[in-house]
Amino acid sequence: MKCICNLGMTENLLAALDNHYAGVFKYEEVSFINKALRVIPLEQLKEAALKSSTLTFHENFMKELLRWFKEDFFSWVDCKPCSRIGCNGTTRNGGGLQPTVDEAGYGASRVEAHQCTLCGGVTRFPRYNDPSKLLETREGRCGEWANCFTGICRALGYDTRYVYDVTDHVWTEVFSPHLDRWVHCDPCENAWDRPLVYEQGWKKQLSYVIAFSRDEVVDVTMRYSIEHDAVRARRPDEARVRERITQLNKRFNHSPDKRQALRKRLVKEILQMSANNNLGNVGSYEGRQSGSAEWRQSRGEDGSCGSSPAPAIIQTKATSSFTLRYNIVTDLYHITTDGKDSPTVQGWPSLVFQARNLFKKVEYDWNKVYLARNSSDKATIEWRFHCAYPIKKAEVSVVSDVFHSGRIRWSYGGEDSELNLKDNYSSDEVDAALRNKDKIRIVAVLEGGDGNNSWQHTQLFRADLPDESVTSFSISLSF
Repeated sequence: MKCICNLGMTENLLAALDNHYAGVFKYEEVSFINKALRVIPLEQLKEAALKSSTLTFHENFMKELLRWFKEDFFSWVDCKPCSRIGCNGTTRNGGGLQPTVDEAGYGASRVEAHQCTLCGGVTRFPRYNDPSKLLETREGRCGEWANCFTGICRALGYDTRYVYDVTDHVWTEVFSPHLDRWVHCDPCENAWDRPLVYEQGWKKQLSYVIAFSRDEVVDVTMRYSIEHDAVRARRPDEARVRERITQLNKRFNHSPDKRQALRKRLVKEILQMSANNNLGNVGSYEGRQSGSAEWRQSRGEDGSCGSSPAPAIIQTKATSSFTLRYNIVTDLYHITTDGKDSPTVQGWPSLVFQARNLFKKVEYDWNKVYLARNSSDKATIEWRFHCAYPIKKAEVSVVSDVFHSGRIRWSYGGEDSELNLKDNYSSDEVDAALRNKDKIRIVAVLEGGDGNNSWQHTQLFRADLPDESVTSFSISLSF
């Protein structure tokens, strides 16, 4: 049994703080500022802001800037179109590639390989981290969106922060002189002053949200939550994280007057966050809007909080053999009937009869992927099979990991029989539970774990990225 310890998680967080601290200074480069100002339709945005009388010009302009960035300037990438001339095939993420020297020069530490489902060709998707390069490519996911938008706000002279959420999202904050506070801006969602959208709409379990600017590094987590006690309970090694933030802030070479002004503003900000006085536009919140529906659901950010996908029953007319294999790295089901392969089926929920409280978790820092619980509550997943003939022999193989006191319990049986949940079982017992039946079900229950990170202590189908050779789950039936 492996052990995930808080030490490793904290080291990754501390390294991320260092990287983001260094990254914001790229926005101050004169070459970037001039390049950004050339692409912003400044007069058009000013004219639109002046037509609105709902807020001050500053706030109206920021809302117009968000709208322009999302609707006219930047594009979201789920998978790139096939780059082969004349091919109109769609692609899927097929793992990672080594960045070229040119790609690495623009901050692309990883490159996704998007493989065409029609011609088999591979299209590269470098994950650029250079805001100047992003002004040219104008595409990406939340990392690229927030990086480029934050830079554009700085080029316009706004007091701006790049905001990093440890649970895998980034966005922007802009200081409003009129409101006398920092305002949440998410270019992916065209969201202005909606800080609770992640916790209340996306159902995120926040732990650390850290803001970076040319002047300071600030823990702003409590601005984005009304569940402060729950947030504090999720924080490993809080003293070490706080110490690193203090160390980073000591690197800024401010004059005494500026240091005093920043301290005064920070004290007011902390009081606002502690009292929940800066909740922005409070109201109903919806799940994530950016990205494909499948991608949003796989991340557990569509607002459904792990609700069950539409029930699916796997039906086979096989006369001699049937095999179903699932690979979590490619997120594909492979089905073979009587020795003949069927087209692959995309998405883990696609062939599931029911699932509760589950989402697909990708750990880019650890290069791992698995199905995880959305919360500390119990999660279940069930597959059902209807066969044309009674089963003579059955074999099931599963890859998963549990940590600390986490448990994944499997059960097998007929569709109408009571399933016997056990921690350990043999292949012969599985075979006996399914033999002579033509309607069967397979159920996994994820539960247990320690503390407020217990949701992470049951990892179903855990696999290394980008290894596509693993079979996460398989069932083979003979008739």
